[in-house]
Amino acid sequence: MNVLVTGGTGFIGSHLVERLLQRKFKVYALVRDPLNLKWLTGTKASLLTGDLLHFPPFPEDFDYIFHLAGLTKSYRVENFYQVNHQGTINLLQKAVSQKKPPRKFIFLSTLAVSGPSPSLQGVKEEEAPRPLTHYGRSKFLAEEACRQAKDKLPVAIIRVSAVYGPRDKDFLSFFQVINKGILPLVRPGQRFLSLCYLHDLIQALELTMEKEFPSGEIFHIAHPQPVSWDELGLKSAQALERRACRVYVPLWLLFLAAVINFPKDKFTQSTSALNLQKYKDLKQKYWIADTSKIQKLLGFQAQYDLPKGLSETVTWYRQHHWL
Repeated sequence: MNVLVTGGTGFIGSHLVERLLQRKFKVYALVRDPLNLKWLTGTKASLLTGDLLHFPPFPEDFDYIFHLAGLTKSYRVENFYQVNHQGTINLLQKAVSQKKPPRKFIFLSTLAVSGPSPSLQGVKEEEAPRPLTHYGRSKFLAEEACRQAKDKLPVAIIRVSAVYGPRDKDFLSFFQVINKGILPLVRPGQRFLSLCYLHDLIQALELTMEKEFPSGEIFHIAHPQPVSWDELGLKSAQALERRACRVYVPLWLLFLAAVINFPKDKFTQSTSALNLQKYKDLKQKYWIADTSKIQKLLGFQAQYDLPKGLSETVTWYRQHHWL
């Protein structure tokens, strides 16, 4: 069977491509930059050079489409909507125009669409979306496009929490700081979040491909046990085998840094790790997903608790000299 993966060169996409190849699928990866093939080099994936706004010729119809490509950072607001929203519309139109529609169109969305939860109980899929940022709003519009197409082809939407694991660069800076003996903790108050280890997400994507359910369903994916940022930091220090000094960072200081970075990002046409959009996320008390639906309907069971996931991640970072 033929499978298309957008975002196939990225952290999550490259792992999915490898897994699908292990299962003997014919895998095509949509590649924006043919010079950025680090994780796909040497694999049997067929590369299609292009992007969501400029498709290359597709050689054949696809049985499954995994839409993982998306823009998470940009100094230009319009880029989020052009890539995440319009790009998804373009891919849906391409899928619908096949001689035979794909068996399933699987869209990887984000918990940023659901928004922060009011408590440790976690937000459910059926609750009204409350995206806080342009990234979250653009992914919500992409979800809407998927739901509008649900009668034309089978569609599934996966809202994933924060993902970590081998090849991830977003959490890397957090590990690097702790590896230097510093454990930054935001105050006042504790903050909690849902996490998802990379291989648990891959399992969820496979289940979404294999299981039958109504078109247009939305699933939250994360480990069912939320963690505090303090716990994440302490267990990361344990995985790194470092004694880290706790440094309490007030929210106002993060806000000040984000404000200072705003004109700098405009001038340099880049995106700082801490910006005003990111600050909106960081100041929330709860980023927690209720995952009972995917457990019940798809039989998903997380295989990696936090210590196991952190241990594998740190081992990989060190083997590849990232730490």
